Amino acid sequence: MRRRHALALLLLPGLAAAQATDPPRRGNGPIRLIVPFAPGGGVDTAARILAPPLADALGRAILIENRPGGRGIPGAEALMHAAPDGRTLGLTNTAPLGMAPLVDRPPYDSDRDFTHVALIAETPSVLLVPAGSRFAGFEPWLRAAQSWRRGLTYGSPALGSLQHLQGEMLAKATGAQLTHIAYRGTAAAMQDLVNDQVDSLIAPLASAMPALQAGRVRALAVSGPVPGRLADVPSFAALGLPQLTATAWTGLSGPRDLPPDLVVQLNRAVNRVVALPQVAEALRAAGLTPPPQPLDAEDYRRLVADFQRAWRPVVEAAGMAAR
Repeated sequence: MRRRHALALLLLPGLAAAQATDPPRRGNGPIRLIVPFAPGGGVDTAARILAPPLADALGRAILIENRPGGRGIPGAEALMHAAPDGRTLGLTNTAPLGMAPLVDRPPYDSDRDFTHVALIAETPSVLLVPAGSRFAGFEPWLRAAQSWRRGLTYGSPALGSLQHLQGEMLAKATGAQLTHIAYRGTAAAMQDLVNDQVDSLIAPLASAMPALQAGRVRALAVSGPVPGRLADVPSFAALGLPQLTATAWTGLSGPRDLPPDLVVQLNRAVNRVVALPQVAEALRAAGLTPPPQPLDAEDYRRLVADFQRAWRPVVEAAGMAAR
């Protein structure tokens, strides 16, 4: 179901306006920002943090349009078909542009059919158990997964998701008996975890943050750098699993053939906005890590392409490659 929200209803208290930049010359009126996931998830949260100050920086209103479903593929396809005039942009992420081309056959090419503009943030994966679980830490969880006859179950946001692959890698590296349960998004998986229908869950931290903050789940390990709010949670690297350090990325993209000067202007505006202390703090509080340094559009395009190259052999080894 599509949902549109005017920015006036989305303003986050305390966010300062970005320094003005030259607004894009092409296109008038509001920018439609496609978010290929449901409201409340990590990518949607990033959009709602970014949109108000970015609208100030560009001098144009931004309307968020949620296009959930299909692991983000329908939303990415809608972005692909938009006119390259700057009126329609989208928040792209690892699911539709990184993993889907490896495990599915989406109706687009992640490199050819989009103009990648700027990296906004990354979020690590986090291994979760219910708040009342007997597993107080990673080691007891791992021992149970290795020694129990039935092993343990773990959920992920989708079959063939980054988190699914990380669970497969974890099982292979440790000898744990882990049975994967695929869901249609993190929200459904989180509900089953809280209700003890699944032993554990590997999910993007940004999507899991509300449940963590509410004390409904417990984090046992996290990929990538440990965020300040999870300072007592070990990283997989610290646990001797350096192969489990991948993070999911979220960035701004447009349809193919977006004018180069418009791309430069949008890239500069996004980089200035995410560097604002108030915006950076809001992202971190939501489990999202802004880039340590600005990336130009080509850097972000290369990040998307490099992710696919790095994960293709992993997907093939797991027998999940698109045929």
